[in-house]
Order: sequence, then C-alpha cells, then structure tokens
Amino acid sequence: MSKSKIALILLAFITLAFYACKKEPLTDKQAALQQLVGRWPLKYRIRTVEDGFAIRKDTTVYNPVDTLVFNADGTYIQTNVTITQSGTFTIDDIGENITFSGTPALTQKFGYIRTSTIGLVVSDQTDATGFAKVRTLTIDELSK
Repeated sequence: MSKSKIALILLAFITLAFYACKKEPLTDKQAALQQLVGRWPLKYRIRTVEDGFAIRKDTTVYNPVDTLVFNADGTYIQTNVTITQSGTFTIDDIGENITFSGTPALTQKFGYIRTSTIGLVVSDQTDATGFAKVRTLTIDELSK
C-alpha cells in the first residue's frame, strides 16, 4: 500500500473519532438533574439576617437526619427512620427551582447546587421599617 493511502485512511479514522467523541452541551435543567441524583441528608438549617449594618447567621443542626433521595426518573423519597414522603419532582428549564408533587405542590428555589451540598431556600423575607430593611433568608443545607 502506498504512503498516501495509509495517510488518507489514518486521516479518515482520526476525523471519525473526533466527531464520534463530540459531546452535546447540557442544558441548565439537565445539569441540575445530574447533580441532584443521589442521597442527600439534611444537615443544617441556616438563617441569615441582614439589617444593612451587620449580617448575623444562626445554624440549626439536625439529628436525626431527614434524607432526600432523588432518582434520575424524576421520583424522590424523603426518609427519617422510615419513609415519610415520596412522589415526583420537576426542575424548571433554567435549573433554579424544584417542584415536589403533593397537595398542594411545593416549589423551592435552589440557593446553590455544589458537588457535595445543595441549598434549598425555605423562606426569603424582607421587612422595611422606616429607613431600615431587614432581610431574613432561611436555607436547608443537604450534604452528601
């Protein structure tokens, strides 16, 4: 075989390998779902109060631990010692909110999604009295 045929075959193989390995970009929803799948024990409830002058944090440690288990098929199980709740969940298209099935359905905002922790916003309130604004943010932190 001539060298030009070998070079052409090698070039075709490299081109085919390059296009076969090309990854499709993930949407925000897909990335959030990939990160979410697994077992997530509730470790802390973090309450942050900002009053314009200072930021105060208060943390509650949970024991026994509530645990959320998220499956890739869109189902979840909440357990403590036994199963306390189960159902389905959906993530919005921009990956910022999660909605748990139930009556009524519960929608929570993600405070953050990291490799080993997830923050679900329980409440975010701003009270204005006179010139001062006081913002109280409460987040449940789930840790793997």
